[in-house]
Amino acid sequence: MTQITFLGGCQQVGASAVLIEHKGARVLMDYGVAFKGEHRTPLPTSTRNLTAVLSHAHLDHSGSLPLLAGSHTQPVPVYTTALTRALSKLLLKDMLRIGGASLSFERQEVEHLLKNTQALAYGQRHQVSDKVGVTLLDAGHIPGSASILVEIEGNGSGSTRILYTGDLNTRATQLVQGAPSLQEIGELDFVIVESTYALSEHPPRKEVEQTFVETVRATLEERGTVLIPAFAVGRSQEVLSVLHKYRSHGLDYPIYIDGMAKSVTSVMQRYTQSFTGGPQLQRAAKRVTFVRNASDRRRALEDPAIIIAPAGMLKGGSALHYLRAVADDRRSSVLLVGKQLQGTPGAELLDTGSLTLHSRDGSSQRLHVRAKVKSFNFSCHVDRGEVLDFLRNARGNPQILTMHGDTVACNSLAETLRSEYGFTAEAATKGQTLILN
Repeated sequence: MTQITFLGGCQQVGASAVLIEHKGARVLMDYGVAFKGEHRTPLPTSTRNLTAVLSHAHLDHSGSLPLLAGSHTQPVPVYTTALTRALSKLLLKDMLRIGGASLSFERQEVEHLLKNTQALAYGQRHQVSDKVGVTLLDAGHIPGSASILVEIEGNGSGSTRILYTGDLNTRATQLVQGAPSLQEIGELDFVIVESTYALSEHPPRKEVEQTFVETVRATLEERGTVLIPAFAVGRSQEVLSVLHKYRSHGLDYPIYIDGMAKSVTSVMQRYTQSFTGGPQLQRAAKRVTFVRNASDRRRALEDPAIIIAPAGMLKGGSALHYLRAVADDRRSSVLLVGKQLQGTPGAELLDTGSLTLHSRDGSSQRLHVRAKVKSFNFSCHVDRGEVLDFLRNARGNPQILTMHGDTVACNSLAETLRSEYGFTAEAATKGQTLILN
């Protein structure tokens, strides 16, 4: 008997986890953490005969894996790309640093997990058991990200092929080329697909880049500072590559990178041959100042410059230091390049022009921002049209399960796939188990 169980990431963004079981072999695809809501981790699962496969390093897919590190005598093997393994080391250790005693695991679990994490190349099949194999395919989301193809050999009736997309992007960006068409993967029986932006359409990337560059140039020409709060993994490097591409368009100014974006950029520089934008990122990083101390931070604010600093939603990080410094400067700009979830300081800033800053002692203050604040859609997820175009090319008329999106998005995508495309489709629910004949 074969079954698929959804342990998390259903009708929400966060805590993604899907378990496939077949004749004793158990394959866990992602085991992430949610950053809001009552239940932050996926449903628990036994580590018996368990093999974990990680789609990419973002904590909503990887953050709970240390809970399944296993014992030294019975470790849980984890498979992912080499770059994702390196990035996960950074993110999980930073999670430990920030979360501390609030987490349900400690440093030894993280170290044990990383010790048992092995790298697979795109297209390289790993045999979990004599009947079950897994293959990583480029998901086009961030460098090193993968969709996971699980193939289960049948008893004289062919094989069952299940594709878990993970976070998916089909358009080319400065860093990645985008995921390949489903036609290239062959016939599928099931597709488990993300629905993050299933209710919206992204603007053309070239237009976003050009408007962004124009805003940066105008700010610098006014002798202002350009502050770009950005996610450390993926978005900071994408923005850096965009700035390098348009350097001749009046952007030949100092660029500073602060916070975890420094470490992530350094890691990606060691794997530049594993993603299409690697060589360009390598060139871009050569003209960047990596902020090392308070003196560098002061220097970054002295003259017109571009500063890239986490956190992308202004929930913390070095970006807040720079925001306080430029808040009253009408010549400066704060350019938000990631989605600002409701309830985050970034969303508050966009909506009201100010935000509440919380101190470690429990006090808070209202910061009014007179610098220009703008938002740019540099999303690395498929939008509604892109995910439908991706799925319409599926071969074998697979059953489709939607997840990694809010309830409305997951159900809307499933309904469209049923009514307009003729697929058998539904929004997966947490704890749901499908029994495959």
